[in-house]
Amino acid sequence: MKRGIAWILSLALCCSGLAGCGGAPASSSAPAPAPASSAPAGSEPASSADANSADANSGVDYTQGDAVTIKIAHVSADGVPIDEFCDKIAKEFEELTGGRIKVQVFPASQMGNNSELLEQLQFGTLEMAISSVAFLGAFTDTTTLLDLPYLFKNEGAAEEVLDGEVGQAMFADLENSGFHGLAWLSTGWRHLTANKEIHSPADMKGLKIRVMENQMHIAHFNALGASAVPMAFSELYTALQNGTMDCQENPWANIDGNRLYEVQKYIMETGHIYDTSPLLASKSWWDSLAASDQELITRVVTEGLAWERELSKDNQDELSEKIGSNGTNVVIKLTDEERQAFRDAAQPVYDEYGKAIQSLIDTVEAVNAKH
Repeated sequence: MKRGIAWILSLALCCSGLAGCGGAPASSSAPAPAPASSAPAGSEPASSADANSADANSGVDYTQGDAVTIKIAHVSADGVPIDEFCDKIAKEFEELTGGRIKVQVFPASQMGNNSELLEQLQFGTLEMAISSVAFLGAFTDTTTLLDLPYLFKNEGAAEEVLDGEVGQAMFADLENSGFHGLAWLSTGWRHLTANKEIHSPADMKGLKIRVMENQMHIAHFNALGASAVPMAFSELYTALQNGTMDCQENPWANIDGNRLYEVQKYIMETGHIYDTSPLLASKSWWDSLAASDQELITRVVTEGLAWERELSKDNQDELSEKIGSNGTNVVIKLTDEERQAFRDAAQPVYDEYGKAIQSLIDTVEAVNAKH
């Protein structure tokens, strides 16, 4: 457990009319709010006369209400950008509510793998989770868009799509399955790693590659001539170490956070998927909250989103430089022609899965053209 004590969240009893509970913002450049000072441990909630008791943005006194516990779980390593985001919003909640809202964070699969976390959200036994998009295909066809390889031109295009109507429609589709979408966080571009140089689809032939439990990911690498094998992320390091798997694909944060570079010499910056990690809340839990708490959670998450994305971008650049210059690993940046060859080889994935979401693909292509 990352934090050994139980943290407390309470619901505001007095709230004005329903507040919006949408997901990511229309712009990814919103600044984070200035932090308020937190109440000392063990003190009574701040009174409405205190400087921070009534939030300047809404006029609501968020220090008042009954206590409820929030847990946020994810499978990535402690200290990666999405984990730091969790720590950031936990601090924001504590400061803005005088200690009433506190968050307990469980990184590194402490609460289970992606499938288990989603199941806990549905049952209402977990309040929030940061999941991989690849596991949402079981609940809606729309998120399959994000598993198409080589879909986005750059981060700007990806963020515009996710923060716009397409991303919000995906969140809306997940409501019936028991999830309330809050934000599309950034884990970074997914890259390929192996113990041999890979510059073309032909170099993938016969390699056993670990992938997530997702049919499009399996189809993608099988189309390149590899043998795609689904496996839990927690088992990956050992599988690479003992040769059960020849290669794998993940963002820089996971390559570094789980030390995959220790058992894979080459990192090919294929950028085949922009890896967004949605922050989801249990819908049954979300619906039980007071409207003022829904508004506060949405606002804090939205303001923290721009910070997390910028941190993720900086983190990718730093890790590429650090690992590429460590004297052991080699970072290979594909040329435009090499990357296009991989995109062409992945066309069967579009042929098989793209027809049902062609209108969404068209929307992405229109956004790509602007970037």
